[in-house]
Amino acid sequence: MLQGKKIRIRALEEADIEGIYNWYNDQEFNLWASGAWPLNTLKSKEELAEKLLDQLDGGHRYAVLSEDLAVIGTIGFRDLNIAARSAVIYVNIGPREYWGKGYGTEALMIFVKYLFYQWNFHRLSLDTWDGNNRAIRAYKKVGFKIEGRQREAYYILGEYHDAVLMGMLKHEFQLLHKEQCLHNSKE
Repeated sequence: MLQGKKIRIRALEEADIEGIYNWYNDQEFNLWASGAWPLNTLKSKEELAEKLLDQLDGGHRYAVLSEDLAVIGTIGFRDLNIAARSAVIYVNIGPREYWGKGYGTEALMIFVKYLFYQWNFHRLSLDTWDGNNRAIRAYKKVGFKIEGRQREAYYILGEYHDAVLMGMLKHEFQLLHKEQCLHNSKE
């Protein structure tokens, strides 16, 4: 289990699916998480469980826990490229009472550090849609840089939006978070 000040990260369990299913049926969660409302809300609980718990698709998914050990989000990576030591990562915080309070940023910081130092990744990337300013700010705090856009890649609430592509290299993370990386390497 990975641990921070406010959050913990552990493997997803079947018992987590009920709460996650409720988030996926929340229009606003889907809007910010992927811009995919109402498509994600049309999935059955069984389809969602299969997607989240089945690691055969190459995805690695984990639960984000609050201070009181409630499951408040998911985090993970996909599109693993072993030769390039790279992957695409994501983070979602489900219950609205945890939005905008740093839980996602802290989870992402801990997870990125874990992937760079334990998995020895060289590069991590992620993307979101151009209207998701809260996510873009959180990604920048961790050290991700905007690398490009895919024009009109998202169709959200009747309008096209650009995908914002962001990435970070291990040495950039080390430079930006030097003190934290040194402190944690001594533990």
